[in-house]
Amino acid sequence: MGGTGTRLLRTAARAQAGGTTVLLVTGCVSAAAQLALPAVLGETVDGLVGGDDFTRWLGVCGALVVVYVVSETYSDYTAGVVQARSALFLRRLATARLVGAGPHAQTARGPGGFAAQLLEGAGAAAMGSNAAVWLVLSLLPALVSLVMLWRTDVWVGLVFSCGLPIVAWCLRSFAADSSRLITRYLEEQSTVSSRLAEALGGARTIAASHTLEREVARVVEPLPRLRRSGDALWRLQARTAARGNVLFPLLHVAVLATAGLALGRGRISAGQLLAVSEYAAMGTGLGMSLLFVNQLARARAGADQLHAYTALAPMAYGGSTLPEPTGAPTAGVGVELKGTAVRRDGRSLLSGIDISVQAGELLALVGRSGSGKSTVAALMGRLLDPDQGEVLLDGVPVRQLTRAALRRCVVFAFERPELVGMDIADTIAAGAPHATLDDVARAAGLARAASFIERMPNGYRTEVESVVLSGGEMQRIGLARAFVRPARLVLLDDATSSLDMATEHEIDRALATDTSGATRVMVAHRASSAARADTVVWLEAGHVRAVGTHSGLWDLPGYRAVFQERAESGAAPGTAPGAAGAGR
Repeated sequence: MGGTGTRLLRTAARAQAGGTTVLLVTGCVSAAAQLALPAVLGETVDGLVGGDDFTRWLGVCGALVVVYVVSETYSDYTAGVVQARSALFLRRLATARLVGAGPHAQTARGPGGFAAQLLEGAGAAAMGSNAAVWLVLSLLPALVSLVMLWRTDVWVGLVFSCGLPIVAWCLRSFAADSSRLITRYLEEQSTVSSRLAEALGGARTIAASHTLEREVARVVEPLPRLRRSGDALWRLQARTAARGNVLFPLLHVAVLATAGLALGRGRISAGQLLAVSEYAAMGTGLGMSLLFVNQLARARAGADQLHAYTALAPMAYGGSTLPEPTGAPTAGVGVELKGTAVRRDGRSLLSGIDISVQAGELLALVGRSGSGKSTVAALMGRLLDPDQGEVLLDGVPVRQLTRAALRRCVVFAFERPELVGMDIADTIAAGAPHATLDDVARAAGLARAASFIERMPNGYRTEVESVVLSGGEMQRIGLARAFVRPARLVLLDDATSSLDMATEHEIDRALATDTSGATRVMVAHRASSAARADTVVWLEAGHVRAVGTHSGLWDLPGYRAVFQERAESGAAPGTAPGAAGAGR
């Protein structure tokens, strides 16, 4: 087992140091009472057999039982609290690291895999502190029993000592093998969850393309390997239990036989024989130790899986700020990319990108699929940092801005917006906590969403979960969310791709005539949208092919081909500059 999972378990244990300490203390008190009881019982029996006063020892037995019951009860309660808080800590840590690293963070799994790790991986890893404490406490009786048996009779202690290497071998072998099998099991389980989430997200596409059987086969493909890992784990547990069921009773019988000989020769008393029997049972009853070893192995395997997310480095932010957006036009350069390059997995996504957009202008990014349009938009809003070069917002490098300043000045609208919040108004006002219902209604009007929202049962207070929206309606709500508050930079990344031409035309016209002073950048797929932009950047294979106005670029055959290919693929056809009414 690698050290990454162990380090994460240590981090979680430190976060719950108080609860873990209480668990350790109560466990030690419980173990002490359990270990003292055989010796006290022996004294009680000796007093009873010898005719001495044994009531005092009987009272001590009762007190030890009470201490044991109380400490065990409180220990179990504390263990539940520690495990729940550890799971919460790990889930918050993984989520914070993933969110802090940005949406383009390189993770080993998709959304389904992340959800599986939050539920299964974090849940298993949360057992780590408890399992470690309980494993130590379960081994403590064996060590104390060894000391007490040696103290009672040398030969009894020697026989017991000869069996301990066998016990240690069983524990070590089980820990190594179970850790490997559990890791493999969790990996296959995460793969199934990830593929299922992907399939559910594309359910309509699967239905339309009649690929249900193929998708089902893809999702369940890891199940045979998952079953083999599970079967192997159960066989390992059964094999280890069978060894223990044979070896541990044999060791117990050998210790009792040696103690019986010692009693016959007068080296120990009847009470000491009873104590030897109890200590031998404690020392050889290591079934619970195997259980805790299994839990610890599961915790380490879960932590190893979760480490792919907790190890993500969050974006670093500076201490600079920008004045609050006022909604008034500003002068100068709004957003600028200088020599930016982006590489992923050894492949260049962008190279040598230089773009300068004047404050208040509307910029259209045009290019074939995969040319780098969304990557450029992500760089401008710092959803992604370039591997080379610099991005500036109103002349300030975005890396130097505080997180609050950056998110206050930049708004996004995406192709597939997520509807967060209790109702439609909350969804539109997400990111604008001071927005009033009038602000929400104004933004919905700009996004041409007011008409269908007002037809809902409770209007803007309709619960999100109670309505089913089309792709175009969801995009209009996403646009309203971008329009609800003033911003310095508005980024529309395929945010109108599901709209009909008439609605997109109205939104394009609203963007083109916007007087708020915000710099606007949109990924344009229709020629009519590009025609309304002040400037067009034509991207091809991660490079800037040309910069100019739509009318100036329209004379280039390659530029026209971008829109013609999209029309031939089934998208809405492009229009010539004159047809768009812009003439630019």
